[in-house]
Amino acid sequence: MNGKHPLIKFADRPALTTDQIKEYWTKYPTANIALRTTSFFVVDIDTKQAHGKDGMKSIKQLPQGVILPTRAQVTASGGYQMFYAKPQNSHLKQVIGLLPGVDIKAHPNNYVLVPPSTTEKGYYRWLNDGAQMKHPSAPLLEMIANYQPQSTRKPQQGSYYPGKKWTGRVLDNIIKGAPEGQRNDYLTRLCGQMIYAGADSETVWTLINYANQFNTPPLEDREVGKIVASVLKEELRK
Repeated sequence: MNGKHPLIKFADRPALTTDQIKEYWTKYPTANIALRTTSFFVVDIDTKQAHGKDGMKSIKQLPQGVILPTRAQVTASGGYQMFYAKPQNSHLKQVIGLLPGVDIKAHPNNYVLVPPSTTEKGYYRWLNDGAQMKHPSAPLLEMIANYQPQSTRKPQQGSYYPGKKWTGRVLDNIIKGAPEGQRNDYLTRLCGQMIYAGADSETVWTLINYANQFNTPPLEDREVGKIVASVLKEELRK
């Protein structure tokens, strides 16, 4: 079962007991291993080769001391994830696009795969096995706390792009957002459009989470997960 989609319900639930872990491991012996970002958060760094954006270049441009050495892993696609302990009473959030090619996984219902998990792209491995998970720097925490999705400038009324294709309209919809009462339909439709366009499930998951930031207000992560899982399941039936 070399995928990223959860096999059990976990959002807003207590940690599994030893007996539950044994039960699920018996039922899903080939499942990957994931950890919820409850007591820690992850700086997720993409690569230009796999994701189109050079997150490591963005990290290197930060002032010295913002990103501190800590426990880290190499992902299946060749990216990097740095693990930091959450400060007490912190309310860190998920941030898609903190920097070009750099995301933050921090919501209690976010999760990350860890070794020896594998996907169709490769396997996860610790970059510095045995290293301790450190506390983040104050500047990094401030960056995360102050992050706001980049505002978009709407074209003047009546303007259009003569050569715009269907895929271009889908991309426009990613930053359109929806008000309360329309958010589920908006994300469901957008998810279906991306799958129809041939996007990988991982790409769909990332972009749907990004699009959710433009909703007023954004849906909870577990609701977004339900939408993506439902649409993907429906597409597999076809």
